[in-house]
Amino acid sequence: MKKALLIIGLMFSTLTYGQVDYPESSEGVFNKNKEVRLGVARLLLGNSLDVGFEKIIDRNQSFGANMLIGFNDRDFDTSQVFSLSPYYRFYFNRSQEYGAKGMFVEGFLDFYSGKTEVYNYVPFSENYEDYYKEKSFFDIAGGFALGWKWVNTAGFVFETKIGYGRNILDENPNAEGIFRGDFSVGYRF
Repeated sequence: MKKALLIIGLMFSTLTYGQVDYPESSEGVFNKNKEVRLGVARLLLGNSLDVGFEKIIDRNQSFGANMLIGFNDRDFDTSQVFSLSPYYRFYFNRSQEYGAKGMFVEGFLDFYSGKTEVYNYVPFSENYEDYYKEKSFFDIAGGFALGWKWVNTAGFVFETKIGYGRNILDENPNAEGIFRGDFSVGYRF
């Protein structure tokens, strides 16, 4: 009976020890410090392409930039045609294994250009083009965003964020600020 219990105990300890190990590739992924991402929600809506790059400083900090190229400028009264947005992130990560994942706060500056329709009153005119003129603008917005990032052991990154930035130059007559929000998919290398 003692031999049988000893054999069962050894087998059980061997099996449970084998289930704790992570693949060797997972440690390598979490030591890598660069990411590229693609904004999936904006791309699927069909109005812009949002590409991002992030450099991880340590497990709690990173910096990066997003570049946005607008496709369809007739969806809203105001639309972004091009945007370059550098940012700094601070992660609130409780895990000591690896960083730059979980909840984060992001401070950003958004340098963007766009097109908007400006109302121009013309007395006694029935032509739509007389009332609304298209105006191009350039503005800078500063703001904050909140988000969450997931990283799997294969190196794929999933991220969602939402934020708001206030215009600094006030060149956009139809908006006081910009909304930032997206669901992104990327890869850590």
